[in-house]
Amino acid sequence: MVKKVKMKRHESFSIREGWLAKGIRAVKENPKVFSSSDATDVLGIGTNMVKSLKYWMLATCLVKDENKNIVLSEFGNLIDKYDPYLEDIFSWWLIHLNLILNLDDSYIYNLFFNKCAMKNFTKKDVFEQLSNNLRNDNLDFNDNILQDEINMIVKTYSIDEKIDNPENNFICPLSDLNLIKKVDVNTYERIKPEYRNLNYLVVYYLILKIADNKDYLSIDELIKVDNSPIKLLNLDKNLINEYLDEMKRHDLIVVNRTAGLNMIYFSKQLSLEEIMKEHFE
Repeated sequence: MVKKVKMKRHESFSIREGWLAKGIRAVKENPKVFSSSDATDVLGIGTNMVKSLKYWMLATCLVKDENKNIVLSEFGNLIDKYDPYLEDIFSWWLIHLNLILNLDDSYIYNLFFNKCAMKNFTKKDVFEQLSNNLRNDNLDFNDNILQDEINMIVKTYSIDEKIDNPENNFICPLSDLNLIKKVDVNTYERIKPEYRNLNYLVVYYLILKIADNKDYLSIDELIKVDNSPIKLLNLDKNLINEYLDEMKRHDLIVVNRTAGLNMIYFSKQLSLEEIMKEHFE
């Protein structure tokens, strides 16, 4: 049986400035806000935007669906506690990782970051790569809708200079991560993050996800597996080693590079709450 990939649930709207913070407050007050007759008034956005906001909050794991009630997830509650207005880029890095790791709600995003390894690419390059991956996995999709998803990925993570001004809330806050840059009319480039803009705890959070409750991980595995920091955060081997050294300085890991082992052993496996508390407090 061919499985169909869920796509275009964002109603062609990317995340806008203030949307997620507004959604968190609204869900806290009313778990049925997205299905209520006055949702547009409460949220201050149009009907299709309400559907879009609900999708983005589910896709970024800020909320979860409990018997038709949309309630804050653990992550959503922690954001509400530590960064309710989403002013810290640390929160947006975590939102980015949650979005990419959410295969149920944002499968195409995960496929893009894991399989499109080109440093420079066009939307056509991405379409060819992703369509091949979907066919190889025997997944059903519509060409036009896949193209719409690729447009949304680019819109989410890069800035179109034509609309780039401080007053414009059309620009997605995830573009501040500077992972994708528009080079010219048709070409985009994947960018390595600046060390000062990407906190070591974000990389540590991703490494814990990859380790999946094991208390060790080989550095080779960390570099090559799907969802690696190289793929999801655009890091290279040198940057990964810098982040590992910083984790070591903070007594989170032990790195054994003797006798060709290249292993990471976790001294501590902090929970998401402990990671956020460590950063914000």
